Amino acid sequence: MEKKMSAGHKILMYLMLTVIAVIFMFPLIWMVVSSFKDDAGIFSDITGIMAFLPTFKSDVFFNYKEVLGRIPLAKAMLNSFSYIIFAIALGLVVNSMAGYAFARLKFPGKNIIFSILIAVMVIPAQTVMLPQFSIIYKLGLADSYVALVLPVIASPMYIFLFRQNFLGIPESIEEAAKLDGASAMRTFFQLIVPLAKPIYATVTILVFIALWNDFVWPVMVISDTNKQTIQMALSSLFSISPVNYGNVMAGLTIVTIPVLVIFLLLQKYYVAGIASTGAKN
Repeated sequence: MEKKMSAGHKILMYLMLTVIAVIFMFPLIWMVVSSFKDDAGIFSDITGIMAFLPTFKSDVFFNYKEVLGRIPLAKAMLNSFSYIIFAIALGLVVNSMAGYAFARLKFPGKNIIFSILIAVMVIPAQTVMLPQFSIIYKLGLADSYVALVLPVIASPMYIFLFRQNFLGIPESIEEAAKLDGASAMRTFFQLIVPLAKPIYATVTILVFIALWNDFVWPVMVISDTNKQTIQMALSSLFSISPVNYGNVMAGLTIVTIPVLVIFLLLQKYYVAGIASTGAKN
């Protein structure tokens, strides 16, 4: 009887999670469906169930063709991919090594420095944008991809995530490596990094989504239209009169695809990485 109740509870839980997932997917479904409609169809269907049902015309992808013709979306996506790849690669190295230092190494003031790091996490990013812009401008890095990458390499939150993950790795593994004569760098890159794949995947997803959706900072430091990011290109759809919301939905659908692909590819590592950050001191 107990097993039947347990199975029933499990089925009920999955049903509830499915319903919740569908509810949260409504905006995404509406966006994709609206990308196949003209403005009149979008606004006439917005209050009923037809808002979530496509009404295909003879030219199904007319909005997609128009948006690709109105703005250099492909070029903007390539620009975003280019600087995000460098930001992720450098960020993974810097943040993971800093997290490892806080998790394993002993040095004067470690706890104080880590407390300051945690305190910095509560400071809104917007409050430091003007000082950052001033520094970037004085260094002569404005209107370059370096200006996009440099401020996001190190992050208190990602250092914290790496540190928590490394605390969950048994120290006996490193002690055995030391007995075999392995250096600290070799131990880190050959033993710790492979064991910490989930947290690397987690941080990769978080950084990609944050930078892919970033709009304010790129607008501040990039003025060359040939270097504009994906969000900058999308924003131009609202500056072209009249605003075509079918085109906007098509553009949003296109730029959402890479995020979904990245998340689906790294999904299992993402869940494991988040779970592993609950390690105790």
